[in-house]
Amino acid sequence: MIPPHQARALTRPAATKTPATPWLAITGGKGGVGKTVLAVNVAILAARAGYRTLLADLDPGLANVDVHLRLAPRWTLDDLTRGDCSPAEALVAGPAGVSVLPGRSGSIALADGTMSIASAHAALRRAARGFDLVVVDTGAGIGPAVVETLDHATLALITTTSDPSAATDAYALTKILLQRRAPTPRLVINRARSIDDAARTAGRLSMVTQRFLATPLTLTGWLRNDSGVELSVRNQRPFALHGNGPALEDLRALTATALSELPGLRRRQALRDGSSASEPAARPTLQAPNHAPGAARRPPRAATSKK
Repeated sequence: MIPPHQARALTRPAATKTPATPWLAITGGKGGVGKTVLAVNVAILAARAGYRTLLADLDPGLANVDVHLRLAPRWTLDDLTRGDCSPAEALVAGPAGVSVLPGRSGSIALADGTMSIASAHAALRRAARGFDLVVVDTGAGIGPAVVETLDHATLALITTTSDPSAATDAYALTKILLQRRAPTPRLVINRARSIDDAARTAGRLSMVTQRFLATPLTLTGWLRNDSGVELSVRNQRPFALHGNGPALEDLRALTATALSELPGLRRRQALRDGSSASEPAARPTLQAPNHAPGAARRPPRAATSKK
């Protein structure tokens, strides 16, 4: 049962202030639907498209972006929030030019309210200065640390699978966000058996939200079920860099669509071809989908499971 003070927080209207650097939040009502895999790979593809990208791990207590990327951070978001390090010290260089603000696995400071999520958001905003985009990996569920992060997101992608329990949890998260008057999230279908399977899953969920919440959901993209994605997680080698085939095209299409839906997204760095990129970004240089209807001290942790 959610404690009363947390329950009140879930239904509190969302704050109207949005971060200066756009936040693309990858979330999911149910754990294990692959949101961290998507966050890591979307961040890499955004960086390769010319955006200076910060990947931030805001999963309270179960952060593991560093595991996916085989990183060994000295400092984390917890340290930055407490003032124990500077933003420059907290950031870790990731692959493809991505900067990573890692979270601390096993810390319950955000989960139990010892550290306020507002102070963590303020720390993230300080770290994000000078970046074009922040990709945020949230925790699963509907706890205050998750929904308050989604309140501040420019765009939230709710990740689900065709599993009925995952879809039910995605609906519950959508309901909470709409009750808080947060921006309407978009859908991503992971581990789809086919494009038709993704379209059916999204269509059913959108029909339910339209009926009971008077708000349909838009399908931003899908990622088909591919053993190569599973292997990339076990090997801690991001699929966006080491994968190939149709699943990689799915990721590229999903990323292109998500970036095109972010208001205010700008490139503030020179592109690889040497051209200037200080103007508002046009459609990213990735393939978009044809939608169906509807200095480290600790050694890297081994990848043990996929979120």
